[in-house]
Amino acid sequence: MEKIKISVIIPVYNAADFVKQAVESALSQPETAEVVLVEDGSPDESLAACEELAAIYPKVHFYRHPNGKNLGAGATRNRAISKSTQDYIAFLDAEDFFLPNRFTTARELFGTNPDLDGVYEAVGMYIQDDRGAERWDRAGRSRNQLVTLQKKVPPEELFETLIQGRFGYLLLDGLVIKRAAIGKSGWFDERLPLHQDTLFIEKLAAVARLLPGRLDEPVSMWRIHDHNRISAPRSHWQIYDMRMRLWYSLWCWCRETQDEARQQIVLKYFIARAMYLSRFNRLFPKGMYGLQKRLQLLMLPLDYPVVLREKVFWKAFVPDLGFWIKHH
Repeated sequence: MEKIKISVIIPVYNAADFVKQAVESALSQPETAEVVLVEDGSPDESLAACEELAAIYPKVHFYRHPNGKNLGAGATRNRAISKSTQDYIAFLDAEDFFLPNRFTTARELFGTNPDLDGVYEAVGMYIQDDRGAERWDRAGRSRNQLVTLQKKVPPEELFETLIQGRFGYLLLDGLVIKRAAIGKSGWFDERLPLHQDTLFIEKLAAVARLLPGRLDEPVSMWRIHDHNRISAPRSHWQIYDMRMRLWYSLWCWCRETQDEARQQIVLKYFIARAMYLSRFNRLFPKGMYGLQKRLQLLMLPLDYPVVLREKVFWKAFVPDLGFWIKHH
């Protein structure tokens, strides 16, 4: 079977201690044609580490943003994609690393499915040290050792499966796509400080043909350490705001690209999250939590006035236990 050639995209921020392992784990894969590093204005020694790697390895291509600015993960991944040259793209965060035979299953699936747009596989959790684990726990994050979907899903059902969140989720470290797939889904949303990777995967699932590879064993390792962005201390409001911005961005994208049925599915989950995500510490006693949900829903138009035009928003005020349970 012909070997596919892959561009491995690595955004680098505050990862001087880890980026060497990430790069070398990518270069050890026979399918890796190039590694594209983009350094995002890190306060640590990431810049020097990237320059050193680019000087040692001919396959490593290194870039920065104009004037060395910090523009965030979305802009950094987009710049790396724009600088890459191969027809296949894989993603790896600078703190993480590939395992041996990372692309074996993906290569086989692409070889036997000419119309395939991408392959997703499981990612393992690598806990760097106790400090990272403690911070992770304080943030209320799960310690699932394998991040994956718990069942194989037909491509046409993947979008709905992911937004429902009932069978797990996917990480970029486990994804390989054809470059042409980005033309269908669009690039990373640079307006989102967090969760642009989740949005990118969900958009791909809506428009591209993605198949599962290995879901029961990891192809990459996701490192948990004491400065993961996702586990940084945040208030209830900040967590709520980041998640709602994700759902709003997805809904806006669906309004431009998807049919009415999908738009309504995403809108219902957007409304439901406005009720069930904690916008602030609980204001009412446990038995009156429903009042807090409605208060949060009432406040949603302050941030997103467009929801006032939607029937689903107004229906959510009507006591409907079935809807609330279904979307909890």
